[in-house]
Amino acid sequence: MKTIQELYDFTDKTIIISGAAGAIGSEAARFLSSLGGNIVLADLNEDKVKQIAVDIEKETGNATLGMKTDFTDETQIEALVTATIEKFGNISAVVNNVGWGANTPLWESNTEKMVDAYKLNTLGAYNLTRLCMPYLKKENNASVVFSGSMVGNTPSPEFIEYSTAKAGLLNMVRSMAVASGPEVRFNSLIIGTVDNGASSEEAGYTQEMIDNVVKGIVLKRRGLPEDIAYAMAFLLSDAASWITGTELTVNGGGVYKTKMPTS
Repeated sequence: MKTIQELYDFTDKTIIISGAAGAIGSEAARFLSSLGGNIVLADLNEDKVKQIAVDIEKETGNATLGMKTDFTDETQIEALVTATIEKFGNISAVVNNVGWGANTPLWESNTEKMVDAYKLNTLGAYNLTRLCMPYLKKENNASVVFSGSMVGNTPSPEFIEYSTAKAGLLNMVRSMAVASGPEVRFNSLIIGTVDNGASSEEAGYTQEMIDNVVKGIVLKRRGLPEDIAYAMAFLLSDAASWITGTELTVNGGGVYKTKMPTS
């Protein structure tokens, strides 16, 4: 039986993380680097992602690479994969974390907005994974993790573009898992409401909305970026070597409302 240190040893493993300039992506990069991994951080925000890569390398002493990448542009994704192989020579795991969605009511979207949401939240993850597959297949316990959302598996008419794209992502991951058998593992996180700074406000959440959600959460707090990073590390690790094609829900127990009538 392996020790906990052996199960979570990412030495010589190269991990690509998309959306790595955000709160969750950067925390995942920091944690996985602290466990020995070579981390490739990719994000549309070039200055921020490169600075985070430099900071993490200084903190942990393990090599990093920071690259600007637009995950709606297949050519840029190809460049990311090529640069990763040139620097590290292997790809052991992928964290498809990039994604974003605005508060858009059900009947207030249109074709362009729906397609744009799909390109960013679903198609970008597909293309990055597809391009990494030849390298992942060469690795022991290769694993890919996807950042899903609770809006992707529950009715969410307030976020119709984002929720529809995330719903498609979940089934895509299941398909990848059954098609890849023992070669590569694929799993999703169903992420609840996370305190990720300004991103919540940009997505249309007001403080009143956040407070109302927190009141109903079983653990009575929003998630922290490290809560999600720890779950990602688990699914990538040898501790999860017999887990594929599933969704791990990380949401503080969810929002509970009693089924009993109140007086």
